[in-house]
Formats: sequence, structure tokens, C-alpha cells
Amino acid sequence: MFSVTFAIVVLFFSIVYYYFKSKYFTLYGPIPGIPPHFMFGNLLHCAFLLPGAGSIPDVFLYMRERFGDVYQLWLGSKRMIMINCLEDAQHIFSHRLIYDQGDVFTKNLKIINPHGVICLKGAKFKRHASFTAPLFRRAKILVHFNTITECTDKLLDRWRTQYKDPNEVHLDMIEQSQQLLLGIFGLIAFDYDLQTLEENSGNNKHELTEAFHSFLNTMQIVLQLPTLLARIFWFLNFKARRARTVIDRYVNEMIEHELNSSLEMRSERKRTSFIASLVTSLQVDEKAEGAKPEEEKKGRLFEIKSIILLIASEYIGLSRVEVMSEMIGFLGAGYGTTSTSLIWFIYFMSKNPQIQNQIKKELAEYNGQRISHEQLDSLVYLECVLRELLRLVGPALGTVRTLTTDDKLPASGFELRKGESVMISFYALARDKRYWSDLYDLNEFHPERFLYDTEHRNNLSALMAFGGGHRQCMGQDLARLELKLICARLMQFVSFGDGGNEVNSGGYDVANVNKPKKIGVTVRFD
Repeated sequence: MFSVTFAIVVLFFSIVYYYFKSKYFTLYGPIPGIPPHFMFGNLLHCAFLLPGAGSIPDVFLYMRERFGDVYQLWLGSKRMIMINCLEDAQHIFSHRLIYDQGDVFTKNLKIINPHGVICLKGAKFKRHASFTAPLFRRAKILVHFNTITECTDKLLDRWRTQYKDPNEVHLDMIEQSQQLLLGIFGLIAFDYDLQTLEENSGNNKHELTEAFHSFLNTMQIVLQLPTLLARIFWFLNFKARRARTVIDRYVNEMIEHELNSSLEMRSERKRTSFIASLVTSLQVDEKAEGAKPEEEKKGRLFEIKSIILLIASEYIGLSRVEVMSEMIGFLGAGYGTTSTSLIWFIYFMSKNPQIQNQIKKELAEYNGQRISHEQLDSLVYLECVLRELLRLVGPALGTVRTLTTDDKLPASGFELRKGESVMISFYALARDKRYWSDLYDLNEFHPERFLYDTEHRNNLSALMAFGGGHRQCMGQDLARLELKLICARLMQFVSFGDGGNEVNSGGYDVANVNKPKKIGVTVRFD
């Protein structure tokens, strides 16, 4: 009896193994690549082939060198057709009806944030994008210039209190940067003080920061798993689900805080306030709207035309759950991408004192005073520094699109099939000698690459830090403004020093490939 049961169990697991191996982990078609391992894809191969390195960015470069512009790569269970040719990348971005949002977002990421605009396609995406995209227009962003400066000054005040020894090596720059950006985004997007920048804040004040850290780490894993396993992982991950509960509580508080303000005030503030615009978008009858086909969903927008006159006009609205998903998506983006770029900026300043001094010379004429938007635009060298930062260590390694029909890549000539996913490698394009001047090593940090490019030998189309096409990052203008203003303000007052290779060697974090693995710096007030 035992032997029969054992045989059935072995047979069952063999069938399961064969199914997953053939469906998710098999090299097929004419596109080159390395046959993947079960569950791990090509990650084990590359860890073996790249001893001492083995990070995902290193894998991208190794595979491009070995197989050329187009190859198959398994990131865990996710099969990607990697695109490393600018002409093919531009073809993909310009054919939005053939290359839609990647299934890795619309299937996996949807598990943990089902109504976020990054997870949507078709009519629902258009409905959300028609409302969320205008929130990031330049006119709405510039009004928050002073808020960004004030939050950065709060961080500097905290450092003056806590970082009194200029020779002490600080290992908490990642946390400090995340708290700054989360605090800024809470205020400019939702007019809500998350209290992440208080000098003597207790652990409860950083509850949301910790929750987002857990939530985003879970997201990294969910993106790499087969959809079924991702659902199981999310269901069993009680820590991540508790983190989502914490995030939902804060987001609900923000919504209620805004709803408690008068309708007249919200109508006035929605021109510049994300949260006022989001709350104003709420559908009046969610049940009725939910029963309609997506193409027919409408909301009711009430606008104050005078003190006593209330006029209703139809528009494409969002349900409360959808508003919450968008807020979580905005907060996650504000917490993750810009803070990561700021961390890398601090790292490169600590390693390149001559570059740091050059930025300070450019800022010297303002003598620590707050700078205006026009003055910020005039900081040419700082702009070159940030361009080089986004080229070398951009906020994303690439972006994914899934084919809605068969197509052929114009430059490489490979034929692609409906349902296949392509990943455009921003990381590889930023290091491709075909698109960049040979004055400086493409693997090193040299802002002069942009400063002295008088012959226009750099093809800036290969700099895709925020993606391209109709699904490029909506908040990139805000991210650029935040990053440049924060960096300028920090450079007006502090100098970052190298804490030594033991704690300040950079590299890439395995859990979050965009963040530096080791960063330890000194902070000296000038």
C-alpha cells in the first residue's frame, strides 16, 4: 500500500515538474540563449559564469556580449526576449498597438495592486490614464518647489543634530533618502504629513516607510514567479499582507482627511493638489458604475461655479478602491525610484570629491540661499551630473512589452510571436559604444561626457531612464525636478566623504537590483 501511494506521489510531482519545465523553462525558437534551469531560469548559469559578480545588470551585459542584440533570458520563471538595439527599441515604442504593457505587470503585479495604472490595459487603462496623467503636468509640479526645499532643509536640520562628528561613517543613507522622498511625496501629492522627517520621531512614525520597504521587496519576488506561484506566495506572505494593511490604513486616512475639507476648497485646490483631484474623481454611485461595461463607466464631477451654485458634469471617474490603488502606486514610485537615484548620487559624490567640488562652485554664488526654478535650470554642470547618474544607474534596468500580434524586428530581423514578452534593456543601451562618445569609459562615472559633447556624438535616444512610448513613466518630470532640487540643496551645505571600500563599495543589492549593495559615507557640514 505504501509503495503504491509513494508511486502515485512521485508520478504526480513528475507530471507537475514536466508541465512547468516544458511551459516555463524550455529554450525554443531561433533566438539564441542558454537553456534555463527549472525555477531559477538563467540566474544559476550566470552566477556560475560570473563568479564574484553575478548581479542581474552584469548578466545583461554578459549575455549581450555572448549572443548579440537579441537573445532569450529567463529571470526566474519569466522568459524575456532581450532587446539591445536602439532601432528595434524605437520600433517597439512607436507601435503601441502591437506592443502593449508587459504581462509581468498586468498579471503578476496586479495580484498585489490590482487597480494601479501600471497594471492596466485597454479601456480601463485609458480611463485611469486620462485622469492620472494630467496630475503630473509641469504646471502642477512647479507649485511644489518650496515644499521640496523645505523637506530637504528638515533633513539637513536632523543631520545637524545627529551627525555632529564629521569623521563618523553613516550606514543609513538608504533609510534617510527613503524617508525624505516619502515625506516629500506625502505633502506634494496628498497634502499629508507622514512625519518621516521629524528629529525625534519614534518607530511608529516610520511605520509607513517600513511597510513600503516590505511591500516593494515582495513585489520584486512576485514579478519573477509564475503567476500561479505568485498568487500562492502573496496569499501565504503574512508579513507583506500586514504591510499592505498598514499602507491601506494610511491611504484611507489621507482620503478621509481630504473628504473632510469643503467641496469648494477641494474644487479650488484640485488644480495643484493630487489628492484633491483624486478625491474629486470619486464616483457617486460605485455600484451602478461597477455594473457597466468598462467603455461606459462614468462618474459625476461636482464643480463649484459660485458659492451657491453646484453644477454636475459627466466625466470618467474612479471608484474608491481604484483611487486607493493609484495612491499606493504614486507613493511607491515616489518612495522607490527617486530615493534610489538620490542614494546613488550620495555614493558617487563620496567617491568623486572633484565632481562634488565642481557642483559647489556652480552653487557658490547663491551663498546658501534658496534657489529659484530659473536658477535651478541654469545649473548646467549639475544637470550633466544627473544625466550621467541616470545613464549609469537609472531607476529601472529596462521595461517590458507583450505582443498582441506577430511582428518582425526591423534591425535584427527576428520574428516575434503573439503573447511573447520583450524587455528593452536600458542598462545595456546606456553602455553601448555604438550610441555614445568614446571620450570616457562607459562603465565609469564621468559627467563631462555630456558637458564636452560639442560634436553631439552621444545619441541621447539611448538614455531611457524613464522608458519610452505611451507607457513611459508619467511622473518623470516630477522625479527630475525633485532629484535636481534635492541634490542642489544638499550640495549647498554638506560634503559627502568616502567611508572606505569595506562599507562603501557600491555594487548592486541582490534583493533590489537598483539600489547600491554597500554605502557608507561621512557627512561634513561646510
